[in-house]
Amino acid sequence: MRPWVIDANVWVTAADPTDPCSPVSRRCLQAVMRSRDRLALPAIAPLEVACALSRRFRNAATGRALAHRLARSERLTLLDVDSLHDHALELGTEGFLRAADALYAAAAHEIGGQLISWDQELVQRAGAVTPEEWLASHAQS
Repeated sequence: MRPWVIDANVWVTAADPTDPCSPVSRRCLQAVMRSRDRLALPAIAPLEVACALSRRFRNAATGRALAHRLARSERLTLLDVDSLHDHALELGTEGFLRAADALYAAAAHEIGGQLISWDQELVQRAGAVTPEEWLASHAQS
């Protein structure tokens, strides 16, 4: 069983039925949850997801609701940003990543896991897989 880190963009697209990536994101999240594999996120993830959803829907409650569910989930481990900082600094500057993306990449490295993301920079520079790729390699789920 491999641990997983799921980028905020997967959570956000799954929550937005109007997003073209929504069906695949939802199937991926459902399959990951059924797998019972370990899940971890940098501690900024609930905040990032909440803000992105609130902006997208122009509704603060929508973003907060998902953030609270993430933060309270027994399936997720939230990794302290301070503990990821040095590794994120290295990965981010070497891979020319945005700061938040570097934290997700560092989280995956720290737990010996795989990052799932729609972000092509993370796929190309940090070894992430897309939700489509994850589903293709985990078809039995």
